[in-house]
Amino acid sequence: MDFCSYLTCVMTGISEKCSDEAAVQFIELLSSWSGSQGFCLEIGNGAWDSWFMPFTKQTSIACEKVMNISELSNGYNIIGLSQGNMVGRGVIEFCNEGPPVKNLISLAGPHAGIASIPFCGSGLLCILADFLLKLAVYSNFIQDHLAPAGYIKIPTVNCAITALF
Repeated sequence: MDFCSYLTCVMTGISEKCSDEAAVQFIELLSSWSGSQGFCLEIGNGAWDSWFMPFTKQTSIACEKVMNISELSNGYNIIGLSQGNMVGRGVIEFCNEGPPVKNLISLAGPHAGIASIPFCGSGLLCILADFLLKLAVYSNFIQDHLAPAGYIKIPTVNCAITALF
């Protein structure tokens, strides 16, 4: 069977949610081109949790959701948009009891990491997240609480500072 024979699950990127106009239009276009139903898999509340929920938890939620969608039982495709690729890869690696993933299509996924911190916004929590990522991206605390820390690779960060966290 080919790509178009399976439903397609889109996983959005950082600061995005399934109800964003761009995500909705992408899924509509994808469904139109493939002739197969596409849908977006929301993790938590979308934009907020894409920043402040660790990947292990995002992957666990995604796995639970795909296991509860009966239409996916014969297999499905994942299209990961940016950070959504990391969750998609996690589903493939850790969701052993879930339906089979037939194809993973990665669009702008940070598989090899990124060397700069994604823009969060200008609110107080975003300013704090930006500061903490710059200060101690490799600390256990930051790795456990800020999702982008899972793929940021900054070789100039002083590892002695991260030991403080």
